[in-house]
Amino acid sequence: MKILAIRGRNLASLEGEFSIDFTVEPLLSAGIFAISGPTGAGKSTLLDAMCLALFSRTPRTDQAKENNVRLRDVNEDVLPQGDPRFILRRGTAFGYAEVDFVALNGFRYRARWSVARARDKESGRLQNPKTTLFNLDKETEEQGTRSDLQIRIVELIGLTFEQFTRSVLLAQNDFSTFLKAEQGEKASLLEKLTGTEQFSAISRLIFTKNAEARETYEKIWVQMQSVEILAEEEVQAFEKRLSEVEPLLLRLESAKVERQHLQDAVKSAEQQIAGKQIQQKDISDKLTRSIELLEKSRKDYEIALEKQQKAEFLYKSLQPELQQARKLDVQIETVLRSFSEAEQRLKEAAQSKKEAENKLFDLQKKERQGQEEIEKLKAWREKYKGKAGIAEQLPALLLHLDAAFSARQSFEKSAQSILVFKQQIDRLDIELTTLNVSIGQHRSDLLKVETELNQIDILLKQIDTTSLDKSIDEARSERERLLVEQAQFVTTGDIKALRDKLSDGTPCPVCGSKEHPYASHETGEKLLALAKGISDITIQIQQLVKQLETYTANQKRQALLQQRQLQLHKQITESENVRIGILNQQKLVNTQISHEEALSVEHQEVQSRSLLAANQVFGSDSWQHAWQQNPEAFRKTLTDFSRQWRNNEECLQQLERQQGILKAECESHSTFLPKQIAQWKEFGMIFQKHRDDLKNHRDDRNRLLSGRSADEVEQEYVRNMEELKENLKKLQSMQVEQSGIVEQYKGVTEQITKDLADTSVMLSEKKAALEVWINQYNELSGGISLEDALTQASKEKAECSFRLRTHAENLQKVAGLKDELDKRSVISERWAKLNDLAGSSDGAKFRRIAQGYTLDVLLNYANVQLRGLTKRYRLERVPGTLALQVIDQDMCDEVRSVHSLSGGESFLVSLALALGLSSLSSNRMNVESLFIDEGFGSLDSETLRVAMDALESLHTQGRKIGVISHVQEMTERIPTQIRVQRSGNGRSSLKIM
Repeated sequence: MKILAIRGRNLASLEGEFSIDFTVEPLLSAGIFAISGPTGAGKSTLLDAMCLALFSRTPRTDQAKENNVRLRDVNEDVLPQGDPRFILRRGTAFGYAEVDFVALNGFRYRARWSVARARDKESGRLQNPKTTLFNLDKETEEQGTRSDLQIRIVELIGLTFEQFTRSVLLAQNDFSTFLKAEQGEKASLLEKLTGTEQFSAISRLIFTKNAEARETYEKIWVQMQSVEILAEEEVQAFEKRLSEVEPLLLRLESAKVERQHLQDAVKSAEQQIAGKQIQQKDISDKLTRSIELLEKSRKDYEIALEKQQKAEFLYKSLQPELQQARKLDVQIETVLRSFSEAEQRLKEAAQSKKEAENKLFDLQKKERQGQEEIEKLKAWREKYKGKAGIAEQLPALLLHLDAAFSARQSFEKSAQSILVFKQQIDRLDIELTTLNVSIGQHRSDLLKVETELNQIDILLKQIDTTSLDKSIDEARSERERLLVEQAQFVTTGDIKALRDKLSDGTPCPVCGSKEHPYASHETGEKLLALAKGISDITIQIQQLVKQLETYTANQKRQALLQQRQLQLHKQITESENVRIGILNQQKLVNTQISHEEALSVEHQEVQSRSLLAANQVFGSDSWQHAWQQNPEAFRKTLTDFSRQWRNNEECLQQLERQQGILKAECESHSTFLPKQIAQWKEFGMIFQKHRDDLKNHRDDRNRLLSGRSADEVEQEYVRNMEELKENLKKLQSMQVEQSGIVEQYKGVTEQITKDLADTSVMLSEKKAALEVWINQYNELSGGISLEDALTQASKEKAECSFRLRTHAENLQKVAGLKDELDKRSVISERWAKLNDLAGSSDGAKFRRIAQGYTLDVLLNYANVQLRGLTKRYRLERVPGTLALQVIDQDMCDEVRSVHSLSGGESFLVSLALALGLSSLSSNRMNVESLFIDEGFGSLDSETLRVAMDALESLHTQGRKIGVISHVQEMTERIPTQIRVQRSGNGRSSLKIM
């Protein structure tokens, strides 16, 4: 981010327009510059203008803490004392602050903050300020409301107002704010400078990761339980069968390999015999070809020797003709030079003659055309002579027309705004009516819910669930007792017949007892009584259970109604808040309608005044109809006519001057042309003579050597003889080489014949051995082929191996899952511990921790700056807090309070801390501008020198430094200055030196 220019108008003591451009000299090449001037002249106003243009705020107005205090403006109007509009100079109706800057995206932008008084009068009420943002590179204006543009500016420069006043502008009396601030204020500032969103996001991420890790651990546990493992007996059975099959398979595979070796040996011998036979035939053919080549090379050598002797004879007989050809070549070259010179002079003369003729023709043509153009221009001026006054007074006329057009546009815009506002009022009325109906419905529903809740509450209070549960348990116990007693009396089949035969005193045939209590006639009556008692208790239990179910249903209904009650209360509250908001919007829109209506009246008055002034220039108001239909086209017509009138006058004067010049040039060229024609004819005769001489010499030369170059012919003969000699050597070498090849092929033929005999004997032996092996295997195999036996053994081995391998893989999988489960357990425990330390669903836990670490990083940056200012002090954080303390290294690292520092020491430490804040808040961007307002007056000369060296070192880091100070030694040391000079009556002006 880089500041390019600061401009403004009517701000505090700076009356009228002022501009500071850092892209032109001397500020362009100045690394550090001073803003100097007497107290109250307006030095800090320049920095206020920069803040207003970017943020619509200033550090000085933000320090107005007493919000209830209001100051009087005009017409008994009062405004809060911190309102930045008070910067508008008294007695002026309009002012603005403007800044050009380079944004983070590399484009140049212009931000503008402006304020005006009503009706453009000094006594008018202060209007709301306006903010605009313009892309200078794309030449487009950013659209949006004031708040939208403010957000956009923060995005472009990457700094909020708090960050800007800590990294770009170090405001007056604001150096020690952070140094001596309370912990709460430090935490708030750190949040504004660095943001806590990232730490909140980390805290929420830890919370989420902890839940994910716990879920992953549980999934692996379920997966491990689903893996199938073989029993130990099954594993042993498969291993035993595998141990039996593997030796058999090895023996079969060994037999197969042995048979294959014998078969391969037989096949190899057969292939060797076939290869030797092919090789024998190939060598025989090559021997025949080599003998033929040897005979041919001998004949070629004899022919080449004869050609060489003939070429030497021809070369000797050609020497006289070569000498005569070289002599003629020298003569032709001499004549050719003379011919070329004559040809060049003839061309130049012809070109000069043609240019002179063309020039004379062009001048005569231009003279005729110029005269015709002059006549046309004079006729046009005579035609529009009556409108000459409009062209001459065009600037004043356009000023009136532009004012009228601007007022007309503003009037139409106000009318459109009023229409939009009225439509908004109608929409708000509809929304309010709908909302009132909704609120009434919610209140009715709430009354019904509360009535039903009261009824259910009465029903629930009537039932004692504890006594009810106890009664149900007692009834169930009594029913079980009666059922047991009834079972003792129930008899069926033969048992009942035996009991009917029993009589008192007679032994029982089953147990031998003479007493028979269950055989009496009273048993039936007792059974009937027990059945009736069981039936009564069952009915009682059903009634009690039904009461309990009713109670439970009422409880559930009560919970649902209570939830509905809370929901209706919330909806009613939200609807009431919305209704209040709609009423406030209606009031605001009505206020805006009144404002726009007042503006509309003002714009109509301005338009009427401007049109009357234009009538005086035109002489009547007949022009207004055309202007009303299309003001822009009418304005363009006037501008085009004025430009055409001025162009006509300028062209007429220029053409009249050119006509005199053309006439003189025509007379001069008419005199010069005959001389050029005579010279051209003379050079033509000379050229013809040299051309004839050249033709005669070339004819004589073409009769020698067929016109070819003597050197070329001689080189050709020499080259031909050298080639014949070289060819003769090659043919001789070829004879020797072919003789050796013939002898070599004869030896190879004898060796191949011997090898064929040995290989035939070996083939017979291998076939006999293979036949013996096959007979022996057939006797031992019992009729089963080797391939079938191998297939069966391989199948059994594969099945056993597959089952055992699957079992091992499952064991390994279980082990892997267990390892993964252990790892996930460790990860889950780690996330759980990390969650205990910094994780939270709302992200607040880690955000609190991060503020302490952020302060530590800030102090590291500040201490780097402080070492350049003074080696005595070092800043530290009070352990466990956000408070600061200084370490006095000159006093054996004694810990001191920041409040114990002197004024100059506080300034140096605060300056280092402010520069640290600048580095902290701008570590993600390149901040190339820094402004420091006051604070140097409390420094002695040596400390001032150190502070200046530190600021100049910042310039070497790529920053442009601006310093406001009253210290003469400091301003004298800085050659480039922006001087704020008083002009009297509270006015000041700027001068850049």
